[in-house]
Amino acid sequence: MSKNYDLVIIGAGSGGLVVASGAAGLGASVALIEKHKMGGDCLNYGCVPSKAFLKPAHLAKDIDKASELGLSVGKVNVDVKEVMNYVRSVIKEIEPHDSRERYEGLGVDVFEGSASLKDRHSVSVIDESNNETIIKGKKIVIATGAESAVPPIPGLKEIDFLTNKSIFNLEKLPEHLIILGGGPIGLELGQGFAHLGSKVTVIDMLPSLFPNDDPEVGPLMEKVLKEDGLSLKLSASINRLSEKDGQKTVLIKTKEGIEEEIVCDQVLVSLGRRPNSKGLNLEEVGIVVSKRGFIECNKSMQTSVSNIYACGDIVGPYQFTHMAGYQAGIILRHSIFKMPAKVNYRTVPWVTYTRPEVAHVGLTEQMAKKDGLLEKVEKVDLKSIDRAKADHDREGFLKFIIGKRNRLLGVTIVGQKAGEMIGIGALAIQKELKASEFLSMVFPYPTQSEIYKFASLNLAKQGFKPWMKTLIKKIFL
Repeated sequence: MSKNYDLVIIGAGSGGLVVASGAAGLGASVALIEKHKMGGDCLNYGCVPSKAFLKPAHLAKDIDKASELGLSVGKVNVDVKEVMNYVRSVIKEIEPHDSRERYEGLGVDVFEGSASLKDRHSVSVIDESNNETIIKGKKIVIATGAESAVPPIPGLKEIDFLTNKSIFNLEKLPEHLIILGGGPIGLELGQGFAHLGSKVTVIDMLPSLFPNDDPEVGPLMEKVLKEDGLSLKLSASINRLSEKDGQKTVLIKTKEGIEEEIVCDQVLVSLGRRPNSKGLNLEEVGIVVSKRGFIECNKSMQTSVSNIYACGDIVGPYQFTHMAGYQAGIILRHSIFKMPAKVNYRTVPWVTYTRPEVAHVGLTEQMAKKDGLLEKVEKVDLKSIDRAKADHDREGFLKFIIGKRNRLLGVTIVGQKAGEMIGIGALAIQKELKASEFLSMVFPYPTQSEIYKFASLNLAKQGFKPWMKTLIKKIFL
């Protein structure tokens, strides 16, 4: 059996769903293929369950520290089974928005099964009964995402380990959770389990955490995480893993060259992501992929085969749900409206949902220096903001990266509300505003977002000449 469509989409994760709903809404005939679960990794194993998990985890920490706010509260009793039931309830609540029924209601034909390219216009779909359907499309979009990488570490595949796909099925709180990898997923979940009462050890080969953020972030967050009870084994190599009687042993070599055995009851593998490109026959139809298997695209998200596009984690360079949606929007504009749409990664925000959160948009100080664009930086500590004092949220800062003509090039925020606050900086960078622009904005008092105005005010004071300061003092003071 063969069907013909304007657009065939492989993968019903964030990127694929945006393309499907957008194209169908514009009157295009759309086929959507998914071999596992609608909503992809984000809904089922990533963003949604992890943030739902972090809510009770951080709340447990807040209750534990309630005495600092004058409240007498007893010891928190943690029922991980009920915590995970809450996580699943959140997924269930969001599921209808990403469901097959909703997309079929939008006019999308949804096919369940494994897809592979036959040629530049044809896709083979094999369902669970091994029946094949050939779907033809004028244009094809590949949005199959990525999954946790499992490196060839000796003994790893012989032990019962966790990934982001299985960790939310736990029914018992780990006594000691070892996390292989100090990236965002590992740190978010590691801190969450520490807040619930687990002993947590994070092992990473890099010498510091948050290597892609501004240089002040890593030392601050390492201090915070250590205060939360996490043990950080940095500059450490993972040599071997083994398991006996339910106890797992991780053999590492420290930066001093000393071998150390760490025993635990659970191991979470969080060592990066690998693209779900296997079995798609990409190279057979002429699509260029990187050595790691990621699809290479131009700025309009076209692959090396011009009528085939790709978006989301299968492409990179940023593996975020909002990036998949952004790239999907570029595909819609370019493929449907024939517009010269191109991605601009200079305004991509990212957030690590630790406590405090770490949010960034634009250039970091290192990036701006490398590109020869850095003129100056301005940093304001969160503890100088009244709302932060009232919220007992003093750990963190805002930092501006500033270029020529006072242009704002990048913003980093560390704080419990950083993810909610970074959007202001993203808009300012996108609109190419000056770093002093926030001085004329009216922020409600008291809010933590006032920190933007504090930074602009500091910049304005730096611009005052000595004689101006003297004149202002005489007139107004």
